[in-house]
Amino acid sequence: MSRKNKQNNSTSVSTSDSASDSSLALYFCSQPCMDQFIALDIDDLYRESLLNVESLFIKGLNEYQYDLERKKQEEAEIEAELKLENELKQAKDIELFIFQKWQEADINCQLQLSKLKPKQRKNFNNLIYLIPKINENEYMEIKYIIGILYQMYKRDNCENNKLSLSSVSLSSLELQIFQFLQSNEIEKIRKYPYLLHSYTNKIYKFLKMSTLEKLQSYITPSIIRSIIGKSLTNVFGIWSIDEPDENKELLGYSLYPSSSFFNHSCKPNLIKIKKGSKIIFKLVKNIQKNEELCIHYGNSINSVLEIRQKDLKEWFFDCLCERCVEEMNLKNAKN
Repeated sequence: MSRKNKQNNSTSVSTSDSASDSSLALYFCSQPCMDQFIALDIDDLYRESLLNVESLFIKGLNEYQYDLERKKQEEAEIEAELKLENELKQAKDIELFIFQKWQEADINCQLQLSKLKPKQRKNFNNLIYLIPKINENEYMEIKYIIGILYQMYKRDNCENNKLSLSSVSLSSLELQIFQFLQSNEIEKIRKYPYLLHSYTNKIYKFLKMSTLEKLQSYITPSIIRSIIGKSLTNVFGIWSIDEPDENKELLGYSLYPSSSFFNHSCKPNLIKIKKGSKIIFKLVKNIQKNEELCIHYGNSINSVLEIRQKDLKEWFFDCLCERCVEEMNLKNAKN
């Protein structure tokens, strides 16, 4: 494991794994942040998993750019996506259809892997033609999933590693809470049918073909469906700071299960503040006894009613908070 400083004084951890590009690195905001990451990383598993995803993502883009055969595969990929969308729209039982497509994806992956020799399976460079090309959003989704899988691995292997009991207990508690979060996978696929192809034939296949061996037992349709479904409406965006709202860049997203139980209000009494790897919730006004604590979902809190309502459709509910009701009544009175 090597460390180096960039010009902006950020700190990085690079890879020494021959299966990964040695020029790749994970960058951290500070030395303490990196030290904490390393201290909680069992056998460098999380680091190597993230760098492996990064390497294969970049190699996939390069292969597609210059390889004619890959170009044909990309065209076939588009046809397969459209075909699956049409089948989904015609399905009488959408939930059953989605379940079957996940099972088919798993069987196809297992079949392809069974044809490989053990040495071929361990060398990810030999698997580049089996690993689907993914876009930026799918890449971020896969990194997020890897993080959850690693937490599961850490929970199940806490007795055999150097981690403190308190850190493992906290992770285990959050994983228990995670199980109670609502999944919106079906609703999301109904609204955006193309996602079924993305989830099953791209994200799942990428994970199944490329994830390190220690995490493979966690890559099943039920586990990955649960992670994706619960992330859709429960994650918190990680945005660049010290910039105007219109210039902020989405750097990724993170899930804090115990924080996902806050309901939404367009007139929230809590604000969330990102501090290192933690999210802190701070009251913005005095509250009454038994008053519900609410945060604001999304980034449209300063927008007009119509824009807020449209944005909140991504969470699959119609907002009837105090502010929205007041603005609706005012609008109706004018009409």
